[in-house]
Amino acid sequence: MVSFAAPLWLALLPLPLLLWIIASRKSRTPALRHPQAERLIQLQTALDQRRRLPWLWLVGTALLVLALARPQWLEAQPERRNFILAIDVSGSMRALDFTIDGQPVSRLDMVKRVVSDFIDKRRGDRIGLIVFADDAFTLTPLSSDHRLIQQFLADVKNGMAGEKTALGQAIALGVKRLLNQEPGSRALILLTDGTQSSGTISPQSALAMARAEGVRVYAIGIGSHGKVLFPRGPREKPDYKEVPLDEAYLQQLARETGGRYYRAAATEELARIVADVEEVETTRAPLDPHQTRYEGYPAPLLLGLALITLALMRGETRVAP
Repeated sequence: MVSFAAPLWLALLPLPLLLWIIASRKSRTPALRHPQAERLIQLQTALDQRRRLPWLWLVGTALLVLALARPQWLEAQPERRNFILAIDVSGSMRALDFTIDGQPVSRLDMVKRVVSDFIDKRRGDRIGLIVFADDAFTLTPLSSDHRLIQQFLADVKNGMAGEKTALGQAIALGVKRLLNQEPGSRALILLTDGTQSSGTISPQSALAMARAEGVRVYAIGIGSHGKVLFPRGPREKPDYKEVPLDEAYLQQLARETGGRYYRAAATEELARIVADVEEVETTRAPLDPHQTRYEGYPAPLLLGLALITLALMRGETRVAP
């Protein structure tokens, strides 16, 4: 689609031709009375009929006016979705109740693998990463640079933000990161295996914030039921512990914000859940049109100058009589 940044300049397009016509008419009026005035008028008329319009000059000038109007090409772009992924990196995410190729892996490693696949499949969507434990921190703001996001995701580790779980802080930070986005395209994917045990913002306050700002929360409870295997020191045997998951709150959080709650107790379930979130979250927002504008004035500018130069080279030094 073509548009003009300064369309008022287009009103000058007929001006070169108009000036030439006015000048041509004036040149046919005798300046002095002469006994052979009628004969001179006939000769002048015949000369005018043989005179050609200065097409090169006229077209070149029109192209310069067109360049002043700054034609722009608006490239059609796909719509986008905005996802903030909040990943729990507390100590409980070390539990070894997931498997990859038959080998036990931690909850966090499994989450990272599934999230990485999720990012790879996004086309045009913007994604941001948050990690939380004792507090919540932004790893990457919303961005369509998926390669950079993958690099930050690869560096996510257990304990990098502490050992406890600041659930309210994570939700509040996710809401904050989505505030400047288009209403209706704000989605927070929360991946956690615990309950609130740290932070200054209560889960209920965070829920109220998300509801007030129109942020849909897709809450994913990570881990199997009952006691799970936990690694210990290099010389110590693994231990079995039970990690409480506040499913009631996560269900309320999803229900009251228009999202969904899932429980991922196995590798296959987690991958399926993330894929389901992609299908359910269908609300998209148009891209900023200013990001898709391409200036087109250089082409008419260069072509117009070339035509005017060619006109001068061909002897059209007097473009108007």
